[in-house]
Amino acid sequence: MIIFTIHALERIKSRRISKDDVISCIENPDRTLKLNGMLRTVKREDNKVLVVICRKSNSDVIVITAYRSTKKRKYL
Repeated sequence: MIIFTIHALERIKSRRISKDDVISCIENPDRTLKLNGMLRTVKREDNKVLVVICRKSNSDVIVITAYRSTKKRKYL
């Protein structure tokens, strides 16, 4: 199950990112990196990337935040 924190919901709304895009990034990432107990999943989107920061808790994935970036080289 994918759970969105209040912070994540606020950020994706203000950044005009859909929940479906976040879920797609988590389930089918182009790249995943572990960072201090967190996961950074990245998915290509035209000339940008979608970055989702989350953590796993048992069988759940808790979304912390999500954002888009034009720095494809940095994330891929």
